[in-house]
Amino acid sequence: MRKALLHALAAIFLAAGLFSAAPQSTQDLRTLKKQQAAERRTLKQQERASKAAMKRHPITKQERTRMKKDFKMQRQMLKRSQKEAVRNAKQSHKPLKPRAVTK
Repeated sequence: MRKALLHALAAIFLAAGLFSAAPQSTQDLRTLKKQQAAERRTLKQQERASKAAMKRHPITKQERTRMKKDFKMQRQMLKRSQKEAVRNAKQSHKPLKPRAVTK
């Protein structure tokens, strides 16, 4: 169970690494946001599947709280990586300001 979660988490972050390239237009930014929404949906589905698997087996309160913390950490890490990707994409769209020439 733990291995499956770690593998899923690793896959998500490897996929998130692919989005670090800055999009060149607003269409690319929309595409990036759609891909990120798909990642969030995938993470939610994985969480639901894990919760369903946990319900099938008796687990202790400590294990339950650990799993909740793991889920929360995964969501936060995904949110941070996606926010950084959008920030990089928006920053790449800003035109460079010409420097004032001083003599």
